[in-house]
Amino acid sequence: MADNENIEYKLAKDAYANFDAVSLKSFIISQLNENSKFTDQNYEGSNLSSVIDIIAFSYHVLLFYLNQTATESQFSQSSIYENMNRIVNVIGYKPTGKQTSLLSLKCVADSELPVDSYFLRKYGYFLVDNIQYTINEDLFFEKSTTEREIIDSITNNLILFQGTVGEYPIYQADGVDFETFPIIVDNIVDSSDARYISHGTITIYVKELESGVWKKYSEVDNMFLAEQNSRIYDLRLNENGHYEVKFGNNVFGKKLTRGDEVAAYYILSDGESGIISPNSIDGNKLFNFNSSRFNEIYNDVENASTTSTNINISNISLLTFSNPLNSSPISEAETVDEIRKNAPFLISSQIRLVTESDYEKFIMKSVSNLVSSVKVVDNGRFISEYIQYFYDICVDPNKSNAILMNQVNFADSCDFNNVNIFTVPFTTISSDGSYPDFLSESFKNLIFDLTEDKKMIGHEVIPRDPVYMAFDIGYTDGEVSSDISKSSKVVATRDRNNQISSEKLKKSIKDVIIDFLAFESNELGQKMDLTSLNSRILSIEGIRGVKTVNVDGGGDFNGISFVSWNPIYPGSDDSIVTQNTTLSFFKFPYLYSPNSIINNIDIIDE
Repeated sequence: MADNENIEYKLAKDAYANFDAVSLKSFIISQLNENSKFTDQNYEGSNLSSVIDIIAFSYHVLLFYLNQTATESQFSQSSIYENMNRIVNVIGYKPTGKQTSLLSLKCVADSELPVDSYFLRKYGYFLVDNIQYTINEDLFFEKSTTEREIIDSITNNLILFQGTVGEYPIYQADGVDFETFPIIVDNIVDSSDARYISHGTITIYVKELESGVWKKYSEVDNMFLAEQNSRIYDLRLNENGHYEVKFGNNVFGKKLTRGDEVAAYYILSDGESGIISPNSIDGNKLFNFNSSRFNEIYNDVENASTTSTNINISNISLLTFSNPLNSSPISEAETVDEIRKNAPFLISSQIRLVTESDYEKFIMKSVSNLVSSVKVVDNGRFISEYIQYFYDICVDPNKSNAILMNQVNFADSCDFNNVNIFTVPFTTISSDGSYPDFLSESFKNLIFDLTEDKKMIGHEVIPRDPVYMAFDIGYTDGEVSSDISKSSKVVATRDRNNQISSEKLKKSIKDVIIDFLAFESNELGQKMDLTSLNSRILSIEGIRGVKTVNVDGGGDFNGISFVSWNPIYPGSDDSIVTQNTTLSFFKFPYLYSPNSIINNIDIIDE
């Protein structure tokens, strides 16, 4: 046996990290050249040279694998999505995939529509310039009078998903325990096809061999908490970006029988190109999704349980639909960093909503394409801070529409156990003086439904509207009102040695201010960091100083100054903001005059 202690390798312990295929080949050749018995290594094409190539390049591949996986096996250090996905799979965490644009509607029934019970059929869809918006679940409503009638059931509950209906090829079951099959929709023919399955839209049906009848299976968060032989499945987005459907084993959920047929349906989103503007939909564009297989499934599963009348092409003209708001933006799949942030909280809570943080993280994960900011508070803070705010500005909260409508729609007669969820939707201010939108009633009901089976039994979830605070350039050393924005300007000093045009500098300052007050840059109850804003403006090339001036003789301030007010109750909550300040948890800032703010910026030379 060789004495390993007498072998001199002349290598440091970490020398392996310095080698690639070429350097390792050179090292082997140099080592062989120290012994004159071998010379073939110096001749390319020789047998020994070929063996050296194999060894060197094999090592190169192994070293690449080592570098890719050495830290990727740890949750705290993993940076590759595939590896992070596999790690959190062990603890039962399910990453969120891409989510499509959503749309809420308002509906009015014509007087000619008879009094009756009706339903909008699942996968019915509207067409808007060849962009499809689809109903993902049957929606039932009643026409209760012979007059023209607003259909609240549709207005408050209908949500359309942008995309077309996907019908996956039938999967024939093998009948094994925990049978799993992937749903893969990548277009291998057209690489420019960027459509994707929208997260949360997959529905699974099984035609059971024993009965020959289609049954709808339900998705569960954790299969191992399911009842024996219950018709359930587990759905997960895997490391390859495809969905995997897993069935039970007759202990945890019903096991598939060999020969069972599995059908999967989903919404296939068009992505950014599917977003539409307000008032794009009318009542003459509803169509039913038809395929021979789905019609058979629908007759077995859905029609057997309803006697209501279907709204279809023959009577759809008696309903008038409108979308007063634009559709929501799409939401990208969870990133590695988002998974690292979300997984510990959701796993520790066992997907049960107990604390304020539980609610906030669950909502932001579940409807990240609807909500840009969320703040959850108990009833104590709701009363002592939010309701008290209205008393402080001399407004009766019992007569405020923002409070009253949410209270009527969601609260019960017992108010001490409310969980108040303040939400800000994704929205934009298109014109000066516009007021931001609140989350629509149908989206509030979606949040209510999502939390229903996860909240504590004593909690009552109440979605709430925030208080939007308008911000505009403004300063005065006298009485404060929103009108001082009309007499205030930002005056920036240009470096005497800089030749950048005044218009370009004004645009740069405008862009910084707009970005500072953009919806995606802010959140409820945030700190308004004016120190950072001033620093960003002073870092613009060519700017040496900036101040806010009241041109009507109201003084000036060295830096950016805002006037802030509540547009719903003008004169009741006006203030000058010249330094860092933290908003109340229910307040959200926005720029009152994004289009004309550039007119309130002047450039002077040093």
